[in-house]
Amino acid sequence: MISCPKCGHRDSTIKASYERSGFYERRRECNVCGNGFITREFSAKSITELLSKNLEQAAAQANKLFGGR
Repeated sequence: MISCPKCGHRDSTIKASYERSGFYERRRECNVCGNGFITREFSAKSITELLSKNLEQAAAQANKLFGGR
């Protein structure tokens, strides 16, 4: 559960939700203190794709730098 950054309570309401590329951005409001805040929620699939892409880029860069030695 998501905690309010202002008061720490875990009781919040989603006021709006937007799908972005690879994640959901949700506008929330704390039901205790009324503070508004935003969360970003990533799916397991998008995290796996991001890590795979970065791992491939890192391996290609390492091969470019150190591959011929």
